Amino acid sequence: MSEASASLDDLRRQIDEIDRVLHDQLVRRCDLVLRIGALKDAVAKTPGSNRVHYRPAREASMLRAMLQRHRGPLPKPSLVRIWQEIIAASLQMEAPLTVAVHRPDAGSFGLWDLARINFGGITRFVPHETTQQVLGAVIDGEASVGVLPLPEQGNAEQWWRRLMTTDRKVPRVVARLPFGATGAEGMQAFVVAPIQPEPTGRDLSLIAIETRGEVSRAGFANAFRAENLEPVFLVSGLASGEGDYLHLLELPTFLSADDGRIARVAGTLERELKQIWLLGCYAEPLNAAELGLAGRTKGAI
Repeated sequence: MSEASASLDDLRRQIDEIDRVLHDQLVRRCDLVLRIGALKDAVAKTPGSNRVHYRPAREASMLRAMLQRHRGPLPKPSLVRIWQEIIAASLQMEAPLTVAVHRPDAGSFGLWDLARINFGGITRFVPHETTQQVLGAVIDGEASVGVLPLPEQGNAEQWWRRLMTTDRKVPRVVARLPFGATGAEGMQAFVVAPIQPEPTGRDLSLIAIETRGEVSRAGFANAFRAENLEPVFLVSGLASGEGDYLHLLELPTFLSADDGRIARVAGTLERELKQIWLLGCYAEPLNAAELGLAGRTKGAI
């Protein structure tokens, strides 16, 4: 055997040993996941508890921490994809997870592929032709979470209006996709679920504002800037035939229903304002620099 062949065999043996260690640790991780699932089930038996085990805030914090300590040649997007599969499999071990996805026709793969990237290849996905069907599946408990298109000006199905309620059965927006990789055709989406949003330290909030008549975006923006918040307008348009307007905004912070900043903004806009709804909060997606993609095009992975 040549010296090169001997070296190659030795390197392969080292890789085999590392694979065995990784597998052993993965088995140990799964044992812990089962214990966590049992504890969650015990808590869920108490009145008012929710049986959906999905926790996107924890997933986001785990992935950010992993990227911060990562070194070596393995691309960061690949690392994120590996752990997203591990997390998705862990969720399935804790409790069955069903994902309702807006898929208006069999040829629509954008949201479908994006959902599979985030929730893993073994998760059960159910297509729905309309956004209202997706919301209905989550509300009725037929699905654990729903994946819906990012609201844009001119969208015919303004599904987010259904979230403008205090009804606890109506889900909240708890994640924005893609979190760590681009989806098909640059598709973006929101994830809704009947769970309480949790802060990660780098979060966004989605709010809807109803006003008496049309209000300039500049006036809105100034009211939020006074609270050190830079709003991003997603949708603006008529709320009804009575001349009221609705505005959907994303804010760079984690908000609670009783947040003092919202109360102060409401005071500033008192003459024009009718109501403010908090539709959800979610982790800010990883940016190109965090994924090691700064300076080049971020493609689907």
